[in-house]
Amino acid sequence: MKGECMKKGCTKGVIFTAFLCVSLLIFFSGYALAGPPKPPPHGKVWVEVGGRWTLVIAPPGVGPYIWVNGRWVIDPTPPPPGCEWVPGHWVAGHWVAGYWKPVPLPGPGAKWVPGYWEHGRWIPGRWGGPLPPGRHWVPGHWGPGRHWVPGHWK
Repeated sequence: MKGECMKKGCTKGVIFTAFLCVSLLIFFSGYALAGPPKPPPHGKVWVEVGGRWTLVIAPPGVGPYIWVNGRWVIDPTPPPPGCEWVPGHWVAGHWVAGYWKPVPLPGPGAKWVPGYWEHGRWIPGRWGGPLPPGRHWVPGHWGPGRHWVPGHWK
């Protein structure tokens, strides 16, 4: 009889532990995947402030800006080598935060000239050196319907 009680107690403990682990996993994964509630109106963007999404005015350009103490400032971090800044944007109803994206190599001898700030304006990166004949690099830009079009070869 005592052995049966031990088995029941042990089973309840395992079930409780499994339930607790699954609950914590669901809670924390939901928090990590949480994003802004809906696309912002024209001229506004979402920024995360103190763990909450806040609707603010859009940055003054597509360059790498960061939100600091209630205003946009130029991100002083130099770009990683061979990368292009992709501003935050919506994709299929999900918010994608701005990030540095590696630029595809066009061919041998080509060299990526990273983007830079000039007089408070972001100049996007570009390819230098010998480029593939008949093709040119189109930097990332805002396309129709306010959708971000990443940099690509055309």
